Amino acid sequence: MPDTANRSTLNDDGLLAQAFPPVAMFVIMIAAWQAVISAFAIPVYVLPSPGDIWLAIVNNPGPLFRHSGITLFEAVAGFVIGSMMGAVLGTLFAYSKFVARGLLPYVIAANTIPVVAVAPIIIIWFGHGLSSKVAVTAFLSFFPLALNMMKGLQSYDRTIMDVFHIAAATGPQRFFKMRLPNALPYVFVGLKLNVTFSVIGAIVAEFVQADKGLGFVIMTSYRTLNMPRLWAAMLMSALIGMAFFAIISMLERLIVPWHSSLHDNR
Repeated sequence: MPDTANRSTLNDDGLLAQAFPPVAMFVIMIAAWQAVISAFAIPVYVLPSPGDIWLAIVNNPGPLFRHSGITLFEAVAGFVIGSMMGAVLGTLFAYSKFVARGLLPYVIAANTIPVVAVAPIIIIWFGHGLSSKVAVTAFLSFFPLALNMMKGLQSYDRTIMDVFHIAAATGPQRFFKMRLPNALPYVFVGLKLNVTFSVIGAIVAEFVQADKGLGFVIMTSYRTLNMPRLWAAMLMSALIGMAFFAIISMLERLIVPWHSSLHDNR
């Protein structure tokens, strides 16, 4: 019983130790932000105070949350499609040297093109509706998973592979029971990167052409110098990305709890 109590206390301390630094830093940053604005009398159109941003959210929350929901849908849909594309490409690259050598340079080249240059082309191809925003998001978010999937599938223990050969395991058995489980830590690294890129892709696509979404709110607020509303939209986009990232991290802990990096971060 004492050991159980001690373990519970340690676990509670661990949770508190993880939660306290970001909360404390948030309070410090908000206080410093407000102090700088008060000390230097910075006008609201240059830098709004935390209170101004809060009022921009609570005084008219309906439209802001509605636009946030649109951006969230675009980000999630683009993330799913981009991740599926990345997983397929990464698997092809891992299993076929010909495909990897022939196609990977073009995939890398496409990924180096700024998304603001690609977005107008995709919008012309897919139209001005929701599908073009999802396509831009998928284009931006497939690359990290493709590379990490390839690396993960190639990074297996040769001794274990020999055991599978001796046991006359089929190709699907080797893939699902050995190579894919070994690749999962790499896959989750790619998924975490995809999360951030998917939110960025959705908002950039809305910058180019949209009449709804957080990117639209940011652009219209910039044109009218409504800085509290602009910062409120930025805050909502950050919260979407953080929540999305937290969900992927929780799935990682559930699916690959044995991986050493998860224990190192505790």
